[in-house]
Amino acid sequence: MTYGIPLATVLYKVHLAGTMTGVVAANLVPALPFVVLVMTPFVEQIDANVESAARMCGARTRQVFTRVLVPLLLPGILAAGILVLVRTVAMFELTFLVADADSQTLIVALYSAAFTPGIRAAQAIGAMAVIYMALSAVLLVVALMFVNPRQIVAQVREAPAE
Repeated sequence: MTYGIPLATVLYKVHLAGTMTGVVAANLVPALPFVVLVMTPFVEQIDANVESAARMCGARTRQVFTRVLVPLLLPGILAAGILVLVRTVAMFELTFLVADADSQTLIVALYSAAFTPGIRAAQAIGAMAVIYMALSAVLLVVALMFVNPRQIVAQVREAPAE
């Protein structure tokens, strides 16, 4: 909420609140540092000699990026993407602040059903909670199928021998 309310205020001033672009922008702000944090170990694991070898074989910068670096970074991109998706689904505050009344995510609908006055079927709230939990669990299992959790932890560098 520390940055959510000022961010929502800015999005209202530039007329992005209530639009899909505004919801995406509001969720990108906290996601970008998280992606950098997750991707850093994957980038550090790539040997600089791989890029040099590709350049010696005549690859241009774009080819080095698309044919060498992206395939090596794909597990990290997948892990970061799925973790950001799970995190974004779980954080309803930003979406709640900038979405209009017609657009709701599952979490906002769950929150509204649980805390608005009136009679709500307990089964509906339970069903939405199970859908949310199952979606999060499936996405995390898919991420772990493609990524070794030890890759996410930054490498420990050995001290150079003297």
